[in-house]
Amino acid sequence: MTADPRATTDQVLAFLNAAGGVEYHGERVSQLEHALQAAHLARQDGGSEEEVIAALLHDIGHIWPAEGRQMTSVGVIGHDAIGARVLTDLGFSYDVADIVSGHVSAKRYLVATDDEYAAQLSNASVESLRLQGGSMSPSEVQAFTQSSNWQSQVRVRIWDDRAKIPGAEVPNIESYRKLIAAHLSGQMGEC
Repeated sequence: MTADPRATTDQVLAFLNAAGGVEYHGERVSQLEHALQAAHLARQDGGSEEEVIAALLHDIGHIWPAEGRQMTSVGVIGHDAIGARVLTDLGFSYDVADIVSGHVSAKRYLVATDDEYAAQLSNASVESLRLQGGSMSPSEVQAFTQSSNWQSQVRVRIWDDRAKIPGAEVPNIESYRKLIAAHLSGQMGEC
């Protein structure tokens, strides 16, 4: 990890920007379009700084090079945990990494607790859900709701699911530069 928030911000935004041509597994948007739509929805809904950043970067584990990545037709298995590790290594807060880490569990939670949610999942989300362990059991639901960030994880999950609209007009990647740099400056200042 570099101790320079601007350099880290440049690195993350450049990497995410490069994902503009990378298909978002089984959907009709690119990885970049999906990330920008999720972050925009988070901003529109009054998400916290951590939620907006997590929404933007929630799928970074799909695209960041990581040793031992296991790819499927619907993405990288364990992309949530990979993404959380990447973000921690880059200097993002525990909360941002934890929200990213829990966005797959949030889908499993929502499927277990909301029949309407389960019915609206895309075909790709249904397939990835199967690979991610399916619906949570009652004991898993109880454990999930004990996490300090579970509500933010659910909010990011909902934005994630809504962020699949081809051609949606949203702010570009540069509109997140100050937010990310300030966040990293705050984290790196605490080291």
